[in-house]
This record gives sequence, structure tokens and C-alpha cells, in this order.
Amino acid sequence: MTPIEHDPDIAQAQVFLHLLNAEIDVLTARIEATETDARRTGSPDRLGARLRPEEDTLRAQLSEAHQLVARLTAR
Repeated sequence: MTPIEHDPDIAQAQVFLHLLNAEIDVLTARIEATETDARRTGSPDRLGARLRPEEDTLRAQLSEAHQLVARLTAR
């Protein structure tokens, strides 16, 4: 981990960014596991629509985490 800045706002942003990146890693791994499970069980896609609602939920959470990272780094 890189040294934290002395400015409290920057330090807080760095900690939050680190946590968001860790969450992105976890969500990505869970999505990959869900996709692997779907392939293993033979769950077909219907015209590209996912049949597994948990994957859609995970993808929405991943999108939100990426948006938060983008907003945080834009500041």
C-alpha cells in the first residue's frame, strides 16, 4: 500500500478508493464464478438475456462501484 497523504480528505479518498477496488475484485470474481456455474449446468441464454438474476444484481453492483471510482478520482 502506498503512503497516505497528510491531507485528511485525500487520505480518506485513498482509503475509500482502496476499498472500492477490493470490492470490484470480489464482484468480478463472483460474476465469473456465476458464469462458470451457468456454463457447467448448461443454463442457456435467451437472446443474450441472462437467466440468472443474481448475475444481473452483481453486474449492477459492479457498475455502481466503477461509477463511484470514476467520481472519486474526478475530484
